[in-house]
Amino acid sequence: MEKKYNKIHIIGSQGIGLSALAGLLSAAGARISGSDLETGGHGAANVPLDADLIIYSNAVPSDNPERDRARELKIPESSYPQALGEFARGKKVIAVSGTNGKTTTTAMIGWIMEKAGFDPTVIVGSSVLDWNKNYRAGKGDWIVLEADEYKRAFLNYVPDIAVITNIALDHLDYYRDLDDIKQAFTEFITKLKPSGILVYNLEDENTVAVSSDPSPGDGEGQRERSLIGFVHGNFKLRVPGQFNQQNAAAASAVCRVLGISQKTIEGALATFRGTWRRFERVGRLGSTEIISDYAHHPDGVRAVLAAANEIYGGKTLAVFQPHQHNRTKKLFAQFVEAFSASPVNDIIISEIFDVAGREQTADQDVSSKDLVREIKKCGKHVIYANNLQDCETMTRELAKDYNAIIIMGAGDIYKVADKLVNT
Repeated sequence: MEKKYNKIHIIGSQGIGLSALAGLLSAAGARISGSDLETGGHGAANVPLDADLIIYSNAVPSDNPERDRARELKIPESSYPQALGEFARGKKVIAVSGTNGKTTTTAMIGWIMEKAGFDPTVIVGSSVLDWNKNYRAGKGDWIVLEADEYKRAFLNYVPDIAVITNIALDHLDYYRDLDDIKQAFTEFITKLKPSGILVYNLEDENTVAVSSDPSPGDGEGQRERSLIGFVHGNFKLRVPGQFNQQNAAAASAVCRVLGISQKTIEGALATFRGTWRRFERVGRLGSTEIISDYAHHPDGVRAVLAAANEIYGGKTLAVFQPHQHNRTKKLFAQFVEAFSASPVNDIIISEIFDVAGREQTADQDVSSKDLVREIKKCGKHVIYANNLQDCETMTRELAKDYNAIIIMGAGDIYKVADKLVNT
């Protein structure tokens, strides 16, 4: 960060992005304190009197008691994406965006760069298994970061290389529609530095439309950006699924821009073990393999179930926890279609995970029971679980009949996977 902060307090410190930034700031010499709803909650007394910066999650509202206290103490505030953008200032930036795939693509790029001797700083939306954390504090010139589109957070970054993995309907508690989402990605492209490079997915029509739009500029005319398209590859990978072939192709395209040889790229990708909850094989319950995955969007669900079927065939059980009432309601038909068209026939759906700070009363009229009812009409064997305990009990009882159980969702459903393999 341009200014040196000695004591930084983080509100929402257990969030996946903020916890990574906290690690990087600590490695840079800052003293970090933090609070989180999951670990004691928020309160004015948590704010240290000697803090010289407050960083808060985008989910933390302006009337949060700790933010109120910060203003009383005249401590500067910064949102997570603002702080990350400031942290990245002065470095060469690779910003990875997209509705799906950005976490794995970010990690793959960082992993290849590490193996190629770039010593990058990397900030990822999940723990990278080989690093055992969600960041890498490097001493090189480059920072690789996951650029989230929610609330246009990615507009805080000024990349040398921008990546778009794909663009689909999501975050409709913030965006009006697909056109609004595409406009945000168009704005993201304009953040590229002069002579920057855009790496984009040639197999996704929304991405192609945005990337080939001649209009993005900086108010002083068209930027001299370069466009590099990619299609899914045929790499030797330890992580399964066609979606990971696409992630690997994106990472490969970026690293070729950096001058890394194809041999080094392929060698690094062949050793990449993946990230936490991205088709992560967490263990076994008896002879049944338990896989934990973050999939919470219809496209992600579709891709993960296809990968599971490729590996384990028809004897796969899908366990899903929808994430956020608004997403479930706005993408209801897409979720029904994703499960109904899947080769996986047996499904358990737990009740919807409430996302703190992002739920509206008007969205509470949708339930996982509604998904179960509609998916059943399509001929699937699907049952409803009222809570995680019921979900675990049902899954445990059925496990012996399956080669694999794929447990999906961005909420706390991962706890079911962990309990199945640890008890």
